Amino acid sequence: MAWEQLKEKFINFVTDGGIKLLECIGVFILGIIVIKIFLKISKKLLGKTKIDIVAQRFILNVVKFVFYLLLIVVIAQIIGIPITGFIAILSAAGLAISLALQGSLSNLANGVVIIITKPFKEGDYVSIDGNEGTVKEIKMLHTILLTTDNKLVSIPNKTVVENDIVNYNGRKTRKVVFNFSVAYASDVSTVKKIIYDCIINNEKVNIEPAPFVALKSLDSSSITFVANCWCKSEEYWDVYYEITETVFNELKRNKIEIPYNQLEVRMHNGNEVLPYNKTPLKVREISVENIVEKTDENNTKNLTKKSFWSWKNKKTEKVKEESKKSVETKANDSEVENENLTNEEAEIEKEVSEIAKVPKTKKELKEEKKKLKKLQKEERKKQKNNEK
Repeated sequence: MAWEQLKEKFINFVTDGGIKLLECIGVFILGIIVIKIFLKISKKLLGKTKIDIVAQRFILNVVKFVFYLLLIVVIAQIIGIPITGFIAILSAAGLAISLALQGSLSNLANGVVIIITKPFKEGDYVSIDGNEGTVKEIKMLHTILLTTDNKLVSIPNKTVVENDIVNYNGRKTRKVVFNFSVAYASDVSTVKKIIYDCIINNEKVNIEPAPFVALKSLDSSSITFVANCWCKSEEYWDVYYEITETVFNELKRNKIEIPYNQLEVRMHNGNEVLPYNKTPLKVREISVENIVEKTDENNTKNLTKKSFWSWKNKKTEKVKEESKKSVETKANDSEVENENLTNEEAEIEKEVSEIAKVPKTKKELKEEKKKLKKLQKEERKKQKNNEK
């Protein structure tokens, strides 16, 4: 009884689900064969076009992805999964994957940008974000460089697009620049001829544009010559090293010195006398009259109290000297003379203090002039009396 039930279930499974399973297997195998055949045909057709190899590879990868996605949808439909539900599941999964792989998708999009814009191609020597090397492969997410010391550097495509790219093989020819230093005793025309001959006789150097040689600078220990020439981009380093070695040998052959850094040293014995002007510094004499006249011309802006106080100090010193003389000649009248001196000093201080206040109008300046003239006359009279 049990055996018969198992037999019926197996027959129902084969008739209902087994046929669908066989159909799925058949469609899967057939689909893979069709996709491979189509990709081979597409690869041959793209190979006949002028599309870049990297772009061809990208197109084939996209086509392959689309065809496999369609194959999965067909198999799901045969099994009995609703297409709408399946698409909803795929969209939800795609959203989750896109959020999780945000950086990778950015690299993917930038890879498409690199393929379309073609800033470089495989085999070019480039510098990207401080990394230099030959472009070995441009992948969907990374660009791989091969450095000169045989290292592989994988740079994300986002970094490639966002940074400066220097393509040394972007043009067919490149300019090679040289700098050669020789001693100051060297003949300029001879050195220029030697460098020019070394460059022009190299078979890898282009004749047009013509090589250039000139004296560049006068340095501390040598004179420097600059030279440049043009060659094929792929032969840049060969030309650079060959010409550098040739110029070195020719300079040695012609006995032209390539100097080391030099420093001139002078000994100082301490007995050297430095030249100088022995004339003493002249003292400027400023009178009160000149100061008042200048202030009148400049509308009292440049008048300073310092000039008046210096004048006052000179006058007081003169008065003290005269008083000493009068004391020696007239010992009996010393007390009277001292009182006169103190009175004179007080008057002078009073007058000077009034003058030190900067006048505001021309009338006041004229009055101050008159006062100063009166003071000067009185002082002259007193000096004459003292002399008598």
